[in-house]
Amino acid sequence: MAQVSHLIKVFNVQCVMCGRAAGQLIGRGFVPAQRVAAPIAGRNGETRCGECGGNLYLEPEEAITPFMASQIAAQRAGALQQAQRAA
Repeated sequence: MAQVSHLIKVFNVQCVMCGRAAGQLIGRGFVPAQRVAAPIAGRNGETRCGECGGNLYLEPEEAITPFMASQIAAQRAGALQQAQRAA
């Protein structure tokens, strides 16, 4: 019998006001977009756009395998380290 791996849900986190992508919610972890200010905490505990302060919403994306999620995380971590070295 073949083993079936569970898929991980992915959502794009978008701003209602300016339309910018704040990042992605992959499983239970948030991966911020690289060229956009990180989301900020609002007064009532909600998260707001780091660029304009607008409300954020989740847009469903195609589910991925755990292996794909780890590859995406590794790529983004490498890009973040490279950007920090350049700064």
